[in-house]
Amino acid sequence: MRRILNLLRELGIDPLRMYTSVKNLPKFTVHMFRFWTMKGAGKKTWSPILRDFDESAGSADGHYFWQDLICANWINVDNPEKHFDVGSRIDGFIAHLLSFRTVTQLDIRPMKVRIPNLEIVLGDAQKDLSRFKTSFDSVSSLHSIEHFGLGRYNDELDSKGHEKGLRNISSCVKTGGTLYISFPIGSAKVEFNAQRIIDPEWPITLLNDFDLIEFVLIPWKGEPTYGLSPSQVSKQTWGQAGLYRFKKKNS
Repeated sequence: MRRILNLLRELGIDPLRMYTSVKNLPKFTVHMFRFWTMKGAGKKTWSPILRDFDESAGSADGHYFWQDLICANWINVDNPEKHFDVGSRIDGFIAHLLSFRTVTQLDIRPMKVRIPNLEIVLGDAQKDLSRFKTSFDSVSSLHSIEHFGLGRYNDELDSKGHEKGLRNISSCVKTGGTLYISFPIGSAKVEFNAQRIIDPEWPITLLNDFDLIEFVLIPWKGEPTYGLSPSQVSKQTWGQAGLYRFKKKNS
């Protein structure tokens, strides 16, 4: 059912949104006619917004909200001299960082506007990043690695794209520096071409030159869980992400 809903939404059809809007149409109609009869409102027209009747005070839920907030706070506390990001969301995590520091970001997609304190570098993390090798005190990549190699963003198809990408990204961290990554976790599989679900212990086995400092389990809905190790995560639970904080070992 979830896959069918996702396909319909990609085609511009959202049954759940339509249901909520139709359900609230009578309430909107009553409100409009009541307001139309009030004095002192001035010139009026109509522009229905039908779903906000059921909404909460704001969106403070989900893996993007929590990972962006938690990781931005980590970086604020760590206060690296130079920070590098690969593919994280501009209007969430990167916006948090830009409020207190400059960021260099690598992305395969061009940025059409100039943003203060943000330097965009075009590139593909699946390919050679030797020009950035050990150049940054800290490096982040939130909810990006799971997409590498699936062609979703016009990147090259590669069944090992996520492995190549993580190795390349981690090579940009200085000795003693910090790496912050996140991605969907669970029983490993590919949901082509949306994303990969990745085993929660995968980055630990891949990053032999790093120590895991902190791990946070973040569900699609609900509050994050602290104090777990990746090995304690249920791989059968759908809808969860892992946020990892690694420290690069001294040579």
